[in-house]
Amino acid sequence: MIFNCHTHIGDAFVSLPKGKWSVEELFTPPHGLKHRMLSKASEQIIIDGMKKAIDIMEKCGTSVFIDFREGGVDGVKMLIEAVKGRKIFPIILARPKELEYDEREVDELLSTADGIGISSIYDWNEEDVKMLAEHTHEKRKIFALHASEIRREDIEKIIELKPKFIVHLCRANEDDIKRIADKGIGVVICPRANSFFNLKPPVEYLLEYKVKVMLGTDNAMIVKPDIIEEMNFLIKNFNVPEEKAIDMIEKNPTNFFEEILKKMLHS
Repeated sequence: MIFNCHTHIGDAFVSLPKGKWSVEELFTPPHGLKHRMLSKASEQIIIDGMKKAIDIMEKCGTSVFIDFREGGVDGVKMLIEAVKGRKIFPIILARPKELEYDEREVDELLSTADGIGISSIYDWNEEDVKMLAEHTHEKRKIFALHASEIRREDIEKIIELKPKFIVHLCRANEDDIKRIADKGIGVVICPRANSFFNLKPPVEYLLEYKVKVMLGTDNAMIVKPDIIEEMNFLIKNFNVPEEKAIDMIEKNPTNFFEEILKKMLHS
């Protein structure tokens, strides 16, 4: 099975204007360009964009993709609609519509989604994100988040949330990587999307400390969700042996998401 372990295909409909963009300008909720565009677009436009992204993933042989799904309950429903009739399987990590914890909304999200996937902890009130993580764990679902993408974040605060995996870590240092390895937390890297912002994931440290590394393509509005292109970019630009790169899209995620795959195959 081939995995794309981090996508945002809801923004595939967005045509990015030319020019230099920062992560904050594009993606920081609620005022980043992506979030503004999502709030204005019709459901059909968003779903059509998702379907085109799914076409690309299927053509490159992707079996499973893990999507951080914006838009609350409606966002989850749109992805479920977009993937109907397809052979590819989505692991859906939803997020609340607003940057706040609402018990009823989270219950509804987790009744259909496979877990919760949020942006940086610094976008959130500390207590709200703690309650969100605890609620997710109580439901025995996946909790994941972006971490240290554009600035180094407090790794201990992130570890306290008990995420199954975290995404990016471009600004993490060696000690942070050691702690992540010690806790058995998975890490998804997205080197092509990072390079768009002149960022780099700490591949050398991740491999040195034997972190469970997986590969994703991130936002469809800046990088097409072709995981084979992502793997080849990693091999070429980070001197990663081909065998290890293949493991990041096959063996590593297959082992890491074994439980949810068992449920998928028996559903």
